[in-house]
Amino acid sequence: MSQTKLKVIAYSDYICPFCYIGYHRIEQLKKEYNLDVEWKPFEIHPETPKGGALTEDLPFPKGYLEIAFANVKRLADEDGLTLKFSEKLPNSRLALYISEFARKKGKFDEFHKLVLETYWLEGKDIGDKSLLLKLAESVGLNKIEIESYLNTDEPFNAVQQSLKELRRYRINGVPTFIIGEKLIVGAQPYKIFKQAINEILNEKSNEN
Repeated sequence: MSQTKLKVIAYSDYICPFCYIGYHRIEQLKKEYNLDVEWKPFEIHPETPKGGALTEDLPFPKGYLEIAFANVKRLADEDGLTLKFSEKLPNSRLALYISEFARKKGKFDEFHKLVLETYWLEGKDIGDKSLLLKLAESVGLNKIEIESYLNTDEPFNAVQQSLKELRRYRINGVPTFIIGEKLIVGAQPYKIFKQAINEILNEKSNEN
């Protein structure tokens, strides 16, 4: 593993399949490179009802979801992942909010991983507050403290700040990865990530 630590800022949403694949690819890259990864929230479907929406009711053109799911499956197969596609699209806002609380308590990585896997590997409804609280408690977070946090403006402000940051790059989609000065959008192949990382490492090496 390279001894030079590289900062990676990654924007994602729990309900985005490409974000989960991107997460898995970054985790694999961390085994080869010394990466300091900071995940930030980006709510891709704020219009989703609080209780979620059936995928068949989503306003996509005919055939769009079939094509999208086939593309996701192809990418997942490349990484040996078997994803569960739920018939319901959850509202991800609460999961994003609680993840910000987890960040404050130094438990973000554990909670982030757990929410992603609960949705994409187990197919559970991560828009359900009781489920999210159970997940949070399982990584050592306090339920009462979470409830108090959710009654403040802090989580909303954190998610809005992240949105403003990403839009400075004129990007409206996720996952988006910022590695040094390089911008990578989407769950790109490993070779794209590795090329960007190696170029930055070479630049840093030449500076010394």
